[in-house]
Amino acid sequence: MRPVGFPANLAELTPDLLTAVLAEREPDVRVEAIRIVEHARCGDGLASTADRVTLDLDYAPGCAADLPSRMVLKTILLHRTLRFGMPVILGLARALSRMDRVPLLGGNARPVTFSVINLYQRFFPHAPEAMYANEVRFYRDIRPELEIEAPRAFGGVFDDGNGQFGILMEDLSLRSARFPNATTPVSHDEVAGLLSTLATLHARFWQTPRFDADLRWVPTTSRGGMYPVFDAIGLDLIRDQVRKNAFKQKLLAPLKRSLDQLWQDTWRVQSLFDEGPVTLCHGDSHIANTYLLPGARGGLLDWQLMVKGSWAHDVTYLIVTALEPEERRKHERELIAHYLQELRRRGVDGAPEEDEAWLRYRQAVVWGIVIGWLITPPQNYGEAITAANIRRLVTAALDLETFAVVE
Repeated sequence: MRPVGFPANLAELTPDLLTAVLAEREPDVRVEAIRIVEHARCGDGLASTADRVTLDLDYAPGCAADLPSRMVLKTILLHRTLRFGMPVILGLARALSRMDRVPLLGGNARPVTFSVINLYQRFFPHAPEAMYANEVRFYRDIRPELEIEAPRAFGGVFDDGNGQFGILMEDLSLRSARFPNATTPVSHDEVAGLLSTLATLHARFWQTPRFDADLRWVPTTSRGGMYPVFDAIGLDLIRDQVRKNAFKQKLLAPLKRSLDQLWQDTWRVQSLFDEGPVTLCHGDSHIANTYLLPGARGGLLDWQLMVKGSWAHDVTYLIVTALEPEERRKHERELIAHYLQELRRRGVDGAPEEDEAWLRYRQAVVWGIVIGWLITPPQNYGEAITAANIRRLVTAALDLETFAVVE
């Protein structure tokens, strides 16, 4: 996107580099000094798919405009030679397909290969570059026009040559933000606040013709973005994850469905959702990708999986991962009604009726199980959070008879 690039080593992070990034929006700014306050590493249970570095910045006198002295840098501190790029992923998929046709060899190649990949990710955790590029474009091209609760960004860069990226954003802890996950209590009022945020986002882009114009680049769940990765190796990654993690096997058992069936269910639902209506979705709206502010207000973090898709993709994933099953059962219809009301209040004339919304809500659970948490290594969030999410999603699928309405 721009020649300015972030290094893969914090020792190479300089005031001049940050000045160049910030200057796109604040041309007169000059950073004189930086200090590293805190660093959460990718895959450490705090930072899932990227590194987060809290920085204190000193500016030259009179040139800081309204920039804060503390920012959070989101980046990946892993050299490009140690990361899997899209050509490697797609090439691997082609090679495995050829080996599948070789007697004796094919049956062993996939399990061994993906066992090695998942082991490698333990030591060198990172996400595919498509996720980093997607988030930078959100903060650069879309976030400035949105009046929603989401982190303010001050500059962002993605290097098409090496897949390195960096986003400078506000430190939400300075606004007393709380960062929930599936093991911490969240009230249904707080979930309602987050649904209002989603409704504001969705209403802005509901069936917008911009998806055929300036937003043509936005991926869908079946085109662009992470879809080539899911299509090429997603099922194999999930098989390896479930094979190695007994807790995932145990949590999935009540569904009485094979991984191949769940995979087919996932894409069957997406084909139904592709029929519309479509809008701009956060794409990964589980409760740990949100933050809560005083007064039951809430915002959305981590836009790496942003897509054009169905509203139900976001709404279902949020409600089901945010609430314990008994609370969800008690409040889910009320929360969906609240979301629909918020859509209409923001000018969406074609908002779904209650019965249609309930059907889409039931169908959308499968994405959260398969793409949300079966594919995610436990080290990204820790086993407790991973298990809590799978348990809530599996319980919801059983309660809502999800698989009866996806076939």
